[in-house]
Amino acid sequence: MSTDEDIQYREIYATWTLPQTLTAAGVVCVLYLLTVVKFLPNYMKDKKPYSLKTVILLYNVVQVVLSAYNFYLFVVHTFQYGVFPSKCWNDMNQPMVNSILEPIMWYFIAKHLDLLDTIFFVLRKKFNQVTFLHVYHHFIMVAWGWIYYTYFPTDIYVFLAMLNCFVHVIMYTYYALASLGPKYAKYIWWKKYLTTLQLTQFLLIILYLLYHNKTSPCPTSRLLHWYGVSSIAVFFVLFINFYIRSYFRKKIAKDNK
Repeated sequence: MSTDEDIQYREIYATWTLPQTLTAAGVVCVLYLLTVVKFLPNYMKDKKPYSLKTVILLYNVVQVVLSAYNFYLFVVHTFQYGVFPSKCWNDMNQPMVNSILEPIMWYFIAKHLDLLDTIFFVLRKKFNQVTFLHVYHHFIMVAWGWIYYTYFPTDIYVFLAMLNCFVHVIMYTYYALASLGPKYAKYIWWKKYLTTLQLTQFLLIILYLLYHNKTSPCPTSRLLHWYGVSSIAVFFVLFINFYIRSYFRKKIAKDNK
């Protein structure tokens, strides 16, 4: 980033206060919940589902490109500074901090863009896909993003975001192919491995957070640390449950026929 951009990013952090951050995060999260749980379902009650085929295809392509770009930025930073930060940062002018502000910002924006997943489900009347797991996952990621981006935008979370971006490249590639219709089904035979990939991601993130908290010269606060670990642990349990219901139970039912 240029010097002017560095100053701009630093000024953002200097102007946010805790009440402002919590208010902004609260507004976004509450509006999301009200929109996908109440407002949009009521609006769609007597309407036919929208197709949105072209819109969804373009959306998925944008997600793939954005996730790939973020992944690239995080990889570049990781090669330069390492997976495990060896130094504490206490000055926003440090090169390490300035180099990570842009990718964290784009990652933060991407978490808000992800909320459109649910809106598209509702507009297409795919209410079976608006599950607790789906809504909780998007809700927590936005809330988490607000807290960490505003108060702890360091490279401690680069590895986590890098993993997540990689998974999103694979995931939205699948969604893009699936949106093209049945004739492309033969290209997405690997669907069931997506959940395995996500579970592996969550497990690696939990292990990373626990290891970092024990070995880092500048660990995060206990509150932020355990908030992160517990959130990812809940994701892991919910995705395990989804995997069992989606694949093992269906396989058992099929074998018993």
